Amino acid sequence: MPILVGIDGTGGGIAPGASRDRSYDQDFRNSFVRRICNRQASARYFRGPVTLGGGLPEAIDGALAFINEKRRQAPDDPILLTGYSRGAAGVVVVADRLKSAGVRVRALMLFDCVDRHLAFDAASIPNNVDHVMHVIRDPAARSRMSFGNDGLRYQPPTQYEPIKKYMCTHGGMGGTPWLVPRGSSSTDYINEGWDEALLSPTRREPVWTYRTNVTYAQDRAVSAMVWQDVQPFLARHNF
Repeated sequence: MPILVGIDGTGGGIAPGASRDRSYDQDFRNSFVRRICNRQASARYFRGPVTLGGGLPEAIDGALAFINEKRRQAPDDPILLTGYSRGAAGVVVVADRLKSAGVRVRALMLFDCVDRHLAFDAASIPNNVDHVMHVIRDPAARSRMSFGNDGLRYQPPTQYEPIKKYMCTHGGMGGTPWLVPRGSSSTDYINEGWDEALLSPTRREPVWTYRTNVTYAQDRAVSAMVWQDVQPFLARHNF
């Protein structure tokens, strides 16, 4: 039985707590990481960090504790990791710490990995990971333009699937495409302006420049395409 761990993306608010967790669970109820973890009763799912980054160290520590507990019971079971956004950076860190312990990871499924946490470095996939698939948003989508991708570098013997880029938002890449707000149409372009301005306080461009090149309808359709495209990799490695 695989040891499966997932860390989801950022959301739910700026501070941890029960209210944030309720909001998070509603927003991420159909996220890709949650769907993958829900496939196996023995999997462990962790919420991603709050907006300012809190909660990611706890998720990383929790993931390692869970893996170590499972390995004491079944040391030869394969380890599978999946993550989205900063949660994807979190599972890269988990893999790196497992490398330090001499433990291999069978497969790593990353959804638009971004490293926006000063305490962690997820630029490179450690070479104790056997197989990696990483799907990312197309820069032409103009979604979360201040979010650079991490987890793009690797070394043998790691086998890294060709990277696929998708014309949807960062939210769509994680299975949480934007909902059409009241007064808008599905054919309107998504504007991430206020959120982007909040998360990028050093950038002083007018808010309207944060309009994406993705409509609400396109975000939902392409997000569904992402999910379909990762299925062969998930099936091949028993996620």
